[in-house]
Amino acid sequence: MSIPGVGTSNHIAELEPTNATECRLHRLLEVDPTNSVCGAARDGVVVGMAAPPQTTVPHPESYADFPDIETAYLSLEEFEALWSEAIEKFPELR
Repeated sequence: MSIPGVGTSNHIAELEPTNATECRLHRLLEVDPTNSVCGAARDGVVVGMAAPPQTTVPHPESYADFPDIETAYLSLEEFEALWSEAIEKFPELR
């Protein structure tokens, strides 16, 4: 997501669809432009992020409605590798 005057915010999330337009957020990673984890959230524990994430978010298929958001899908293995990095940096997420 591009934020005017701030820069780019990259979030990678584990989502569970609840209906056609919304998903439940299970785990969230915030990564810098080099894809290094700089923040994360899980089950109400938030570290390295300016604000706690919402527990319900728009379904990724609806992101075309938001012009400043781009989406891409990761494999489970790719997500778990980044989550492992988050656990190393932020053990309170265990």
